[in-house]
Amino acid sequence: MPKPGKDSSDPNNYRPIALTSCLCKTMERMVNNRLMWVLESKGLLASEQCGFRKNRSTADHLVRFDSYIRNAFAKKEHVLAIFFDLEKAYDTTWKHGILSDLYDLDFRGHLPTFIDGFLSHRLFQVRAGSTLSDTYEQEMGVPQGSILSPVLFSLKINNIVKSVLKGSEASLFVDDFALCIRAKFLPHAQRLMQLCVNSVQDWISNNGFKFSTSKTVCMHFCNQRNHFAEP
Repeated sequence: MPKPGKDSSDPNNYRPIALTSCLCKTMERMVNNRLMWVLESKGLLASEQCGFRKNRSTADHLVRFDSYIRNAFAKKEHVLAIFFDLEKAYDTTWKHGILSDLYDLDFRGHLPTFIDGFLSHRLFQVRAGSTLSDTYEQEMGVPQGSILSPVLFSLKINNIVKSVLKGSEASLFVDDFALCIRAKFLPHAQRLMQLCVNSVQDWISNNGFKFSTSKTVCMHFCNQRNHFAEP
């Protein structure tokens, strides 16, 4: 399906949507409810993740970010923030990585077996008008439009916050990731931020993801009257 507001003549601006039977969707919902209950009750999801979780929203991150900047201003510090966006996040999610993370979280038995089967042997076709392409197997990614996909993606992206260096502030909302650093002097903040970015980039590369350079933005916050070059 074409992405809203995008050029429909560009094949990259189309999103694959999974077609699933009603029976499978019912089973997915049962598994999803049980999996989320275990993840929340045992505190297995990072506290920085607010996407697709009860009693959490973007407002939590906005309040934290506002307080972080106000505290820095009170101490006459600079704040550097980078807002990352993952490129084709669902389509590039590493299937084996999801199963590996489930195992590391001590999931055993029928649930990981069901998820393994759910992700395996998924086929796709492209339709242009009334013409269908050949059928191919989807080797990577979680199916978009599926009930289980958001929580499976959240599991895979969960450990990105562990790659963040001490002293920085991280926020995560599904595939949108923000990183903040504050320091008395801007060059010092830049050096600390670069170290954090290098660490996060290593985690991203090792887990099969890629940042979208066109949607990733760096911002500088300060209340000093001096002129500062863009970081």
